[in-house]
Amino acid sequence: MVFPATDEIYAAMKAHNLNSGIEAREESSVLHVGINTEKTSFEALYISRSENNDVALRIYNLIKFPQDKLDAMLECINAANLRFRFLKFTVDEQDCSVDAAYDFTIAGEELGECAYELLMRCAGIIDDCYPAFMDVLKS
Repeated sequence: MVFPATDEIYAAMKAHNLNSGIEAREESSVLHVGINTEKTSFEALYISRSENNDVALRIYNLIKFPQDKLDAMLECINAANLRFRFLKFTVDEQDCSVDAAYDFTIAGEELGECAYELLMRCAGIIDDCYPAFMDVLKS
């Protein structure tokens, strides 16, 4: 099933010339969109699970790191989370990866544009944090 929020966000991404695609799942719909920033590239997922405008923005495997860098990476993402309020970085200890999450609910008719703006803000935050993540890998 494809939820209305997913369709609205898809239309906005197309309007901004971003390549994206919709994946219909049994209990959710997911919009995949690829982003190239100044310092990195990643795939963002917009996940909708209801007819409401509640959407989860997820970025998985932003950074992969070796197990011996776990403590340093945890310290680094904690510092990033203190700097930025809404985009939250987490570590998947099993996959040794850094993920990012942003949950939002938007009432009104501008869901697609708001989702686009949030994606651009997240891309800016990731670009700000990326050098510190890379420093952990190089140390």
